[in-house]
Amino acid sequence: MTTPSWRHGWAALAVSTLSRIALGALALLLATSLVPALVGWQSTVVMSGSMAPALAPGDVAVVRPVDSAALEPGAVLLVDDPDLPGRLRLHRLVAVDAAGLQLKGDANPAADSSLVDPAAVHGAVSFRLPLVGEPVVWLAERRVWPLVGTAAGLAVLLALALLHRRPDDDLPAGPPSTGRGLRRGAVLTTAALLTLALPGAAARFSDTTATPRLTLPVAAVWNCSDVGSANRATHYYRMQERSGTTAATTGTAGSAANGTYSPRGLTSVPDGPACGPNEERAVQFDGSSGAIWTTQAVTNPQTFTVQLWFRTTTNRGGKLIGFGNGTNGDLSSSYDRHVYLTNAGQLVFGVYNGSIYTVTSPRTYNDGGWHLVTASFSAGTGLRLYVDGSLVASGSAPAAESITGFWRIGYDNLNTWPSAPTSRYFAGSLAHVSIYNSVLSASQVRDAWDITR
Repeated sequence: MTTPSWRHGWAALAVSTLSRIALGALALLLATSLVPALVGWQSTVVMSGSMAPALAPGDVAVVRPVDSAALEPGAVLLVDDPDLPGRLRLHRLVAVDAAGLQLKGDANPAADSSLVDPAAVHGAVSFRLPLVGEPVVWLAERRVWPLVGTAAGLAVLLALALLHRRPDDDLPAGPPSTGRGLRRGAVLTTAALLTLALPGAAARFSDTTATPRLTLPVAAVWNCSDVGSANRATHYYRMQERSGTTAATTGTAGSAANGTYSPRGLTSVPDGPACGPNEERAVQFDGSSGAIWTTQAVTNPQTFTVQLWFRTTTNRGGKLIGFGNGTNGDLSSSYDRHVYLTNAGQLVFGVYNGSIYTVTSPRTYNDGGWHLVTASFSAGTGLRLYVDGSLVASGSAPAAESITGFWRIGYDNLNTWPSAPTSRYFAGSLAHVSIYNSVLSASQVRDAWDITR
């Protein structure tokens, strides 16, 4: 078959040359992230923004071994996560004392709460390769289209790299021409495969390859449940059940704190927030009967945080979460510590202590998108309302109502509260509800939001 003459020309040669350079550069970047492991170094993919701007999600950080006795503040260290066994943390060393190492993410307002044992240090970051690990981030976030686009782009580059043909490539097959063609094809195919292998190789950075010394751990890929575990939630309802009446908790309060799904008004749906593998379902509430309640009595929590993911387009409002004295799902006569939506879609968080104390979000959130709401209270910190990782409202209150009660999700009494909605029942989807007996810090709230970014 005769090749069109334009494929022998300078234009085709220029396109092929540029494409081969691009493929070669990608293969070189991949090799640069892998080869250091042959001499005992490590490579890790940055999965969150806690080290911005020094390290961004998708960067590959190459880590060299260091002597723990020689550690000095300022180094960016890869360590075993003190809060999540089996996971890794990549933060900057800010202080060294007898109790351990204190680390801090450059983008975090405060240092990490847990100290690190010097023996848990894997090494210090020597250099970074920007964006090389982006496919790993996309894979962890289940972002299919960027992965498809990357594969398509690599296929186009490979096709363009083979665009130019020398005139003698069209001669009858013979040993010299065939050999040259096979060699060139092998080189280009190898470069393409190395590049296309990037997502898979990076996704297996925590595995051991055929070379026993080549072990590349990936930075911690947290999912939403990991956040609840790290922050020691007393109640954590993943809400991933597809049937049954039990909303299981993985919190520190144990199975006695399991919730109960109402017999009507709830549907398990697959399109929840991007919380990680096996955690992307949600429960849809019908706005008229759907509810979840706990049966383990809790006495007068005065320091607490509630956090959950929600999505809605309702214009009838509804309670997202609250605390009340109604048993077995009955309507409460005493009720506070709740977050609810107004008819307009604003979020209200408040407590009661002889008077009602509330804060309200400036904007509305009944826009059909997933949002993370976090509300915390203590007498010292007051009311704090965060949405999507950012503080949107705060205020003071002396205390919450002194009652023994139960946590309610998706409904309960709202009579006499400001901007009380038309419906006490929430219409929309909820997932990953957590309750803490502490006030989460701003950085902890932001980290929970960053999981899905």
